[in-house]
Amino acid sequence: MRHFTTFLSIQESAGTISMIGTFVVVAVVLFVVLTSGKAEDKYEAKKKVYYYRRRYFWGLMALAFITLLISFKWMPYSKTSDVDEEVVTVVGFQWGWRMVNGASKDAPKDMMGESEITIPAGKTIKFDVTSIDVNHNFAIYDKSGNCVTQSQAMPGYHNNLRYKFQKPGNYKILCLEYCGVPHAFMVGEVHVK
Repeated sequence: MRHFTTFLSIQESAGTISMIGTFVVVAVVLFVVLTSGKAEDKYEAKKKVYYYRRRYFWGLMALAFITLLISFKWMPYSKTSDVDEEVVTVVGFQWGWRMVNGASKDAPKDMMGESEITIPAGKTIKFDVTSIDVNHNFAIYDKSGNCVTQSQAMPGYHNNLRYKFQKPGNYKILCLEYCGVPHAFMVGEVHVK
């Protein structure tokens, strides 16, 4: 019963505050309506408002641009060179992954590979990701279960995913795009040495 009484007192307080707010809004609107002047006064006021509004707009744009430039250094993407140190070709299919070190010369449907691959730590890896049937999502997870990087695997497209594995270990590959009933079994592994 005590909680119900507390709830009612909160309801009553909220109702009182809302009522006071309503009276304030009505008073402001009445004040504006009653103190409106002649047409010439409105024209001058409008001109003055537009003057300040233009300055305010360009000031906000300058502030947004400066903030954007300053915040670039906190972007989560690492700086990579134009030359990839390692290439891994990845082909998704229902319900698995095929991966090979290097750029594959085979068509995606003909490429033979394994669901596990070993790559070096500390080097930029370019994953060339595609699919042979439906959309998949190539997502790599660390041992804590955190997604470290991901890319869409789409039939007819090659998406380039660049990532540098700083820590050696075993990373799980999961599909994040529902692709059928056995979707949960579409796993792979990256061994970083």
